[in-house]
Parts: sequence; C-alpha cells; structure tokens
Amino acid sequence: MAPKRIAMQIPEKVSFRSIGILLFIAAVAKPLVKILSFSTNLIVRLFGFDPNASQKLVTEEEIRMLVDVGGERGVIEEVQKEMINNIFEFDDIDVSDIMTHRTNIFAVEANDPMEDLIKIAKEEGYSRIPVFDDDPDNIIGIVYVKDLLKFIGNDMPEENTLRSIMRKAYYIPETKRCGELLKEMTTSHVQMAVVVDEYGGTAGLVTLEDLLEAIVGNIQDEYDNEAEEISKIDENTFTVDGITDIDEVEELFGIHIPEGEYDTLAGFVISLLGFLPQDQDMNVVEHENLRFTVLKVEERRIEKIKVEILPPAKNESKNDDARD
Repeated sequence: MAPKRIAMQIPEKVSFRSIGILLFIAAVAKPLVKILSFSTNLIVRLFGFDPNASQKLVTEEEIRMLVDVGGERGVIEEVQKEMINNIFEFDDIDVSDIMTHRTNIFAVEANDPMEDLIKIAKEEGYSRIPVFDDDPDNIIGIVYVKDLLKFIGNDMPEENTLRSIMRKAYYIPETKRCGELLKEMTTSHVQMAVVVDEYGGTAGLVTLEDLLEAIVGNIQDEYDNEAEEISKIDENTFTVDGITDIDEVEELFGIHIPEGEYDTLAGFVISLLGFLPQDQDMNVVEHENLRFTVLKVEERRIEKIKVEILPPAKNESKNDDARD
C-alpha cells in the first residue's frame, strides 16, 4: 500500500522513472501476447463468430451503475443523476404520458376575430394557441401570438379571423415515443404537436417544452402558474390536483396503485368510488394507509383531492378486524 500512496502523491515523477521498466516488460511480453491473441481468435472462429466484430464497450446498465456509485459518493448531484436516468428512459416514454389532456386544453374557434385573441394573449400570457373548427375536438391549426404583433395598433386585414393567420397543425399518434418526436420537432422547427387517438379525435397537446421537461424536470417561465400540483398542509395532510400523475403519487406517498384505465389521481379515485362525485358531496375513500377526500369538482372533473396519511394504529386495528 505504501508504494501506491507515494505514487498517488507524485504521479508524474513516478511515471517518468518507471517508463523504462514498463517498456522493457512490454517488449518481453509482446510475443506471448501475440500467441495468446492468435489462439483466442482461433477458438472464437471455430465457434462461428467473428473475433473482429465490434462490441459495445459500455452498456446502459453499467452507466447507470456508475451514476449510482457517483451519487452515493457525492461526485454526481441528485439532480444530475435524475437527469441522466431520465435520458435513458426518454425513448421508452409515449407522448400520451406527458401530453396536456384535451380536457385541459385552451383553444379558440377558427372564425373568432383577431382582436379577441390579442386580448386573451395579453391576459393569459399564451404564446401559441390551438384553433378548432366547430368542435374543440377538431383542432385544425395553431396560432402563434407573435404573428399577431404586426396588427397591434394597425388596421386589421379584410379577412379578420384566426383561420387566416393560423399555422398548420402537426399531428402525431398518442403511441409515438418521446425520443422520436423530439427529433422530428427539432428538425421541422415545430413547437407544438396535436396528439390524436385511434379514432382521429384530439387526445391532447404536447410541446417542445414538455419533451425537455421529461428530461430536465419542470421549466418555470414568467407566464407559468406557480401553483403546485401537490401542496403540503401539515406532516400528514396534502392537497393534490386531480391531474397529478399516478407515478408521482406512488413515489411521494410510498404506496402501490394497481394498474387500471387511469393515468391520474382523479381517475384512480373515481375507480375506487365507482362513480363520478358531485362538488358538494365531499366523497371519501381509502387505499392502503391513505384517505382521499374529493374537495372540488368542475365540469365533471375532479380538480382537488385531500390526501391524508393515516396513523399506523388505525391501519393495524383494521387488519386485526379483518383477521377476526
């Protein structure tokens, strides 16, 4: 151990002094190395393999392991570790997992006057707004607010509707992988894509920002609503948006939610209740060590849910009653 520690303290000096010895050993061992390499390649060929075929020097699992070790030793920060893992998972994520669902899309009618959209853009801070024709499920284009700037303070054109200035919508299936979509959007210079379901209807919207957030985490800009999806009231009580992803709920509360026809906490609560609650009902349901209370319902959607972590004593008594 002592020679190793000394060499680590003065690596350059030790390297220069050792180079002659190392070159001598390499020259002596060279014939033996050639014989071993030849015999190994011969055996590989006998089994029908090409010894010169390229091999992956490092696998994904090995990189993940190195990242975990780096995180444990403090070389890699937690944020960096999460970002690297997100990059590996990115190609396996469907756009349906990160899109804004159609029920949460703000869209305007194609025949609306431009003045109305200018007012909306000022009030809401949107930079791109979907345009539908007759039915919100039929999105036909996207209006870029910057295309309206030239009309502010000037006379409006003769055809004063959003249809005249909207850009063609970019449609994608909800099964498209995020990695593939990111390449398409950056190549085509597209900022927003319309996600369609198997029946051709609008399933949701996905933006370039959504794709980047799947890798680096939430990107907060000056126009974003800073209200959090999950708010902590006290040590055991939280208010959670109904649209919060199931995976996020599982990770935060350390529970297992069975697979089903739902992607959000609201969908899971509805599946437990067996019906869609009304706003005034304050419906309560429990799962594992959590109690869910529906706080707010708007337009047949659960907006807010109170989540309470139940004390262990209550869980144990319930288990005892079940055994009895």
